[in-house]
Amino acid sequence: MARQERAEQTRQRIVRAASAEFAEHGYDGTSLHRIVRSAGVTMGALTFHFPSKSALADAVQEAGTTATREVMRGTAAAPGLRAVLDEVLTLADALRGTQSIRAAARLTREGHAADHGWYDSWVPGLREALERAWYEERLDAGLTPVAAASLLSHILLGVEAAATAPDALRTATGDGPEESLAQALKALGALLAPSAAPSPPAAPSPSAAPVPSPSAAPAPSGAPAPSAAAGPATD
Repeated sequence: MARQERAEQTRQRIVRAASAEFAEHGYDGTSLHRIVRSAGVTMGALTFHFPSKSALADAVQEAGTTATREVMRGTAAAPGLRAVLDEVLTLADALRGTQSIRAAARLTREGHAADHGWYDSWVPGLREALERAWYEERLDAGLTPVAAASLLSHILLGVEAAATAPDALRTATGDGPEESLAQALKALGALLAPSAAPSPPAAPSPSAAPVPSPSAAPAPSGAPAPSAAAGPATD
């Protein structure tokens, strides 16, 4: 095996071990010694690839955002609000099951990311999908696509936080993270469901001619026109 290939494999092992560590313990709680033990490498190998803890966190952030974009690209591009909520469910599943994605989300939440970090990998696409749904389904529930994107972002932040302490959420809601998320998205879907548009007024039938009022009927030919105001009869 070429030296360059071995070096890349070592780097990937370190990033995977660091992803699990950052996802579980956050930036401040992460131990480089635990990472090298988990990755099966020496501290010298770690510092060769990543001279600082911050550089390692950046690599984990990059791995998580790349994985997130791949997840979102793999989501079926169906139109409408239902497809948007399905995308959120797919990303929520990836948050719970992919350590690099959860680590990137946590590092961003804790402020250890450049610019918007992990959010840049999915929030713009979510907002665009919501704007299309608003246009296609004429949604009108007192919300805007930007507000709905913000709400869904907060829901996903809750998914990331609950992934580290699922029992705490179960104690509060009686449900696990999966059930709570499904209920939250169901409620949001009901809130954003398009209201039924009023039916246009029915056009009058061409065969139905207007019936004249008796008082408006024309006088017979040759008959004197009735007086506008008849006075009382006199002897």
